[in-house]
Amino acid sequence: MINSKNLINISLIFVIILGVFLRLYNLNYDDLWFDEMATFWVTDPNISFSEMFERHKSTELAPQFYYIIIYFLNVIFGYEPEIGRYFSSIIGILSIFSVGYLVKIVNNSNAYKLSMYLMSLNVYLISYSMEMRAYMLVFFLSSLSLISIFKYINTKNKLFLFTFSITQTLAAFTHPFTIIIFVSIFTFQIYNYFIKKNTYDKNLNFSLALTTIFIFIITFLYYFNLDITDDYTWNKQPNIKFYTNFYFSKFFGSRLLGLIHLIILIYFIFKFKKSIFKLNHKLLILFIILCLSYLVPIVYGVYKPILNSKYIIFVIIPIITLLCVLVYDIKNKIIKNTLIAIFLIVTIGNQFTEQNFKQFYDERKYFKPQFNLALNYINLSDNKNYTVNVEFTNDNLKKKYEDIYLNYFQHLSKKNNYNINFISSNEYNNMNSTQIWILCSHLVFNENCKKIKNNQTIMENKNFSNIYMNLVKKN
Repeated sequence: MINSKNLINISLIFVIILGVFLRLYNLNYDDLWFDEMATFWVTDPNISFSEMFERHKSTELAPQFYYIIIYFLNVIFGYEPEIGRYFSSIIGILSIFSVGYLVKIVNNSNAYKLSMYLMSLNVYLISYSMEMRAYMLVFFLSSLSLISIFKYINTKNKLFLFTFSITQTLAAFTHPFTIIIFVSIFTFQIYNYFIKKNTYDKNLNFSLALTTIFIFIITFLYYFNLDITDDYTWNKQPNIKFYTNFYFSKFFGSRLLGLIHLIILIYFIFKFKKSIFKLNHKLLILFIILCLSYLVPIVYGVYKPILNSKYIIFVIIPIITLLCVLVYDIKNKIIKNTLIAIFLIVTIGNQFTEQNFKQFYDERKYFKPQFNLALNYINLSDNKNYTVNVEFTNDNLKKKYEDIYLNYFQHLSKKNNYNINFISSNEYNNMNSTQIWILCSHLVFNENCKKIKNNQTIMENKNFSNIYMNLVKKN
């Protein structure tokens, strides 16, 4: 007969396998969306390393580390969109175990098993594990950075300070928001020294100073060389609705589930405030990260809005860790087991409201543009010329944006033997009376996507999941 401990372990293994499966099964179901196409264009292995840097600094707002990795993966394995997505999935899978290990360092109980359960089936992390973007690498490096600093707190082994400096520097080299984690640990040191009057830790302070220098150099060189000429305005300062869920609705799949996790977390913070602020250094660091992850972008947003859920994806680490560790600190077994049951039930139940599971008993929906279907339709039509609507950007960037589209479309055309012709916007403007397909995706912050100029007549229109296609004729 299987005892309860073995049953828990078997169930956890099953959930982890399921989490791995969900990160791989639909990896290439959707075509690339525009940001992924930009990554694909920047990391073209057929260009030189220096040219890759030139493309990056004029296109991406995040530093170069992720793009360097994808560039060399494309050199080794071939120039395919799947390469970048597989990398994200592998990093997403490793993150299940890194966060589980982090929780075990914080509290050597079954809390790590609960965290791996929540990590495996987190719909937000599953989604970003299937995108060719830097966010899962940000998440993974953040977890490694916290593992290193917590291991140092436990052991005082200087090796962990070295790995902390490396992982934190690489995290900053991947996304500037990860500096919040470093600032949080710095804040913890100030609190530890001035408020708690703890012994001066010269090794940790030296590591923090050295890492500060590394981060400063990376940040200075990155922003000094940045050549973005467009005014990215899609981020908005949070409205009142944001303060009712703090992105928990996105992190956990729905507004109801978000509120459940948020309310429980707030309850835990008040219930265990003594443990957080007086006894457990690691819990305090996590709490500071949680607070500053929201506070810093919101305050900076007064000058220029920058807060976005994916930019602070690493905040899921302290959220899950605090929930899992503190629930096991509850003395009343009935309350503890009830809350654990709530976490388990709502997490698995949420899967049936998402495409992850619904696809097995209902038709899976497309949320990203179906560029491949659009190009195939053009290929089968009598009019094989097409262009892309790039009116959403300024004149200086139109050529670059067209190159990004064309690079991916050429890949799809070569792979599927399409016999179609791309016409640049300048070439099209110089043409006389002709018919041409105009493609535009309203996912690319293009509010005027459907609008047609006065000198054009629509001959036919099609829609392929967030792509509007118009066959137009110049009058």
